[in-house]
Amino acid sequence: MHHKTRTSLCNGVLLAMLAMFVVGLFALVWSGLPSPRLPGEPRLVAVAHGSLPPVTYTIRQSETRNAQMLQAAFDRIGFDLDAVSQGYISVPRVLLASLPPDLDRLDAMDARRVLFLRTLLPVVLYVNDQIGAERQRLLVIHNGMARGETLSADDVQWVLSLADAYDQPDADIDALLKKVDVIPPSLALAQAIEESGWGTSRIAREQNAIFGQFGQGVSGDWDYRNFASLSEAVASYARNLNTHRAYREFRQLRARMRTAKGDIDSVELASTLHRYSERGDDYVTTLRAIIRANTLEAFDAARLNLRSVATILASN
Repeated sequence: MHHKTRTSLCNGVLLAMLAMFVVGLFALVWSGLPSPRLPGEPRLVAVAHGSLPPVTYTIRQSETRNAQMLQAAFDRIGFDLDAVSQGYISVPRVLLASLPPDLDRLDAMDARRVLFLRTLLPVVLYVNDQIGAERQRLLVIHNGMARGETLSADDVQWVLSLADAYDQPDADIDALLKKVDVIPPSLALAQAIEESGWGTSRIAREQNAIFGQFGQGVSGDWDYRNFASLSEAVASYARNLNTHRAYREFRQLRARMRTAKGDIDSVELASTLHRYSERGDDYVTTLRAIIRANTLEAFDAARLNLRSVATILASN
């Protein structure tokens, strides 16, 4: 009798442990995989808002000297583009000064593409964050004025400075709101891909001219611009779209999208960039094909990691 009781007790304990294991396994799988859906049902993505980094290890400067080392460093910190595109992780703040000088010598084309996107996506998001912060403050001021509130002296000076930065002489806030807005990451990446050949062009690797922007030198001659960093290049590109008269149509359509649905459709917005290249409408067709072929729109919901421990300012 005593032996049977002890056996039953042991069996009960084993069954309880097995049940706990099954429940834990189910929870792990459920948390790491998309939920099943019926055919034709839209996929719901839980977007990461930056509260949880993939990993917070530091990328050492020595790891940014060539393409293979940088590729391994991104792997080490858990920067997975698929996980980012599905909203499972945020994007680490890896702000490289330039592209790897030997990016064009990576053997596999897929490896080149992934490394280019890993290098440029954090920089695009970083520049957009800065623009987004300006836009948010401008919206607060705009809404306050709509309620009849008087602007503080600090707000007045800030608006005037912002107007100067965005070439808006009259400091009209409604007009400024059309200019002070982000560039969809998918569109920025598509243009960088097209203009730099996935980062393999000489001017992209040596001058950070990833968007093919021209400038006038001291001698008065026009040539591709030199940028001190990728961040400077992306910021200049964004300012170009947000201020130049050639892209007024771009800004108007973006503003209408904001009013109508809040979100920006990069594929539709690309139609306004026919003046960016001498190829005109063919250029637009190419941008749309790049966005779709590489599913770049999945990165429009990506967010930079918010934890300062994950901030990496690397110079190569």
